[in-house]
Amino acid sequence: MAAAGLLWAFLALAAAGQRAVDQLSQDLPGAPVRVLAAPRVLREGDRLPRARVERELRALGYRRVSRTPRQPGEYATVEESLLLYRREWRGATRTYPAAFARLRWLGDRLLEIRDGAGERRSLLVCEPVELGAFRGPLSQARTPMALEAFPPRLVDAVLAAEDARFLDHAGIDPRGILRAAWVDLVQRRGAQGGSTITQQVIKNRVVGSARTLTRKMKEALLALWVERSVSKERVLEIYLNEVYLGQQGSVSILGMPAAARFYFGKRIGDLDLDEMALLAGLIASPGRYDPRRHPERALLRRNWVLERMAALDLIDEAERRAASARPVAPAAPAEALDPAGDLLDAVAREVARRGWEPVPSRRPAVVETRVEADVQAAARRALGATLAELEAARPALAPLEGAVVVLRPATGAMIALVGGRRGERGAFHRALSARRPPGSAFKPFVALAAFAGGEYAAFSVLEDRPLTVGRGEAAWSPENHDHRYRGTVTLRQALEQSLNVPLARLGLAVGPQAIVAVARAAGIEGRLPATASLALGAGEVTPLDLATGYASLVRLGDRIESHLVVAAGREGEAVALAGVEEAPGVLSPEACYQVLDALRGVVRRGTGRALAPLLEGREVAAKTGTSPGGRDSWFVLAGRSAVVVAWVGRDDGAAVGLYGATAALEVVRRMLEALGPSLVGEIPEPPPGIVRVPVDPERRCVRAAGGPLEAFVRGRQPPPCRKKSWWRRLTGG
Repeated sequence: MAAAGLLWAFLALAAAGQRAVDQLSQDLPGAPVRVLAAPRVLREGDRLPRARVERELRALGYRRVSRTPRQPGEYATVEESLLLYRREWRGATRTYPAAFARLRWLGDRLLEIRDGAGERRSLLVCEPVELGAFRGPLSQARTPMALEAFPPRLVDAVLAAEDARFLDHAGIDPRGILRAAWVDLVQRRGAQGGSTITQQVIKNRVVGSARTLTRKMKEALLALWVERSVSKERVLEIYLNEVYLGQQGSVSILGMPAAARFYFGKRIGDLDLDEMALLAGLIASPGRYDPRRHPERALLRRNWVLERMAALDLIDEAERRAASARPVAPAAPAEALDPAGDLLDAVAREVARRGWEPVPSRRPAVVETRVEADVQAAARRALGATLAELEAARPALAPLEGAVVVLRPATGAMIALVGGRRGERGAFHRALSARRPPGSAFKPFVALAAFAGGEYAAFSVLEDRPLTVGRGEAAWSPENHDHRYRGTVTLRQALEQSLNVPLARLGLAVGPQAIVAVARAAGIEGRLPATASLALGAGEVTPLDLATGYASLVRLGDRIESHLVVAAGREGEAVALAGVEEAPGVLSPEACYQVLDALRGVVRRGTGRALAPLLEGREVAAKTGTSPGGRDSWFVLAGRSAVVVAWVGRDDGAAVGLYGATAALEVVRRMLEALGPSLVGEIPEPPPGIVRVPVDPERRCVRAAGGPLEAFVRGRQPPPCRKKSWWRRLTGG
């Protein structure tokens, strides 16, 4: 029986050992993927405050120095100039070498750019902000490298700190095992030390980190088994690439290459000896020895590692003294856009949809996006601050949620995408997936259907009197938000003031099917019931749906697929992604322009006039939206540069009395305060088929001169105004 038990135990160990060998022979499943924002391109003549550029450099982890920068990752300011030593950076499509540049400002204008040789340059491409990194569903910063690419002294520092006899033992260090067992048995707590590097790799990859004697024994036995089949070089390579070294918000920092960038803003080959020793010292407890939070502890730990290296003859005494005398000087923490888990989820979803799945490799995977880091950060902050303010004023509103989408109409690129206030990975993505009634934000598509039919213009008169559609329980009687009726209004006034009854009448006149058709052509994919109430936004759309639809208006009828990703692949080796779909000419350019022209008045005179001071007279299109009961608050701002859509509401769809002109508009207002009016730009110039003529609003005719300008399809403008007869002038008729 005893022999059978021993045989069974051996067979179980052999099976577990083989599984461990197999795991260590492979790279981790799900390649780590770095997600990059669009790089800031500085051009001579740009209006861009120097303070903003400095803020972005700090966000990248660049170090400000009081001398001329001498190594990548440093910058300095001298009077009106900024001296910058750009780090090398590699994307999927390009590699930019490290380079020195001198930038000189005159006020807020970038006057000139000169390179390290003093030659003028028209532009400088800055290093992009890393928006985050992920491996499958996990948020991880990890940049795997082959063992031979690691600096030898960094390897020496790690071995000195963690396992000085690594090259000599067979997987376990008996003295370490006895020490750990003593702690377990005598002090009744899980052992903290004593593990060899092989044991630590087994723990991280195979058996887990439970602090029990059983786990330690299994770890030790598997370490002995593994070293019979897996080389020391492979074990060390795994360890250097995967050891846990800290946390940046929700992102785990794994491996020495990622830690070098996180703590020092450097590529691993550029580290100095003192920095290598500090990283090696961090392994024991990244939280306890964090050089930013605990510089005194980090200094003592680093110097202990240097002493160990000297004692083991890995460095000489002069090197130890010189490195120990240096201050602990980590780079300023990169202002990562954490929480950005929702953005990483959207990127992962898109690259999979477009045909790329990252596979394990020693070469880092990278995704280049068109996300603009400052716009993304401003959108996140604006949403969070607005929701907090609303909840503080009316606690019964909590918990509120929201979403923001910012699109470049010219390309369909999403330059900001916020799926919720917290931005966790794996959470419900409200910008992409939350289908909610758009309310009055849908009314421009009712006007679009009317203009496309050719019988209406913004100048057209609509009735604003009580309306009932249907009978009995199915009867529908829309009301204006202020419960007032104005008799008659123009279509322009109905859009500016977001009047329900006139737009409901217009919807009935053009027909729900026509409205659905133009909305679908514009790119709105949500649920659009072909009923009378659709005219007032009774369907369900996502924020991205709405942004895509308004972008088609700004493009004057050319639809383009919205997207985040520009390129993906290994560093310097992009893969072929499925293209971004375009559908030119799906809508009448004249009808699209008429809608945009009518929406100009929303900021000037209508429900969005609170934004007028921030837009500095720019001609932009805007629209508020509120669903019944104030369940959903929407605001849309559109111009050639960007379409911004903000949504605020509750996930349970509770009626909380929100309005588009307050909650969602406030999100966009905060963004404009942070980024300025150039974010959106202005509406496009009229297409050739449009004429803008001065009109007499009372007499419904075209004046020879003077009067407000109104847009008409060429050949469909009203007749010229005739002079009044003497009798009509005298009588006022």
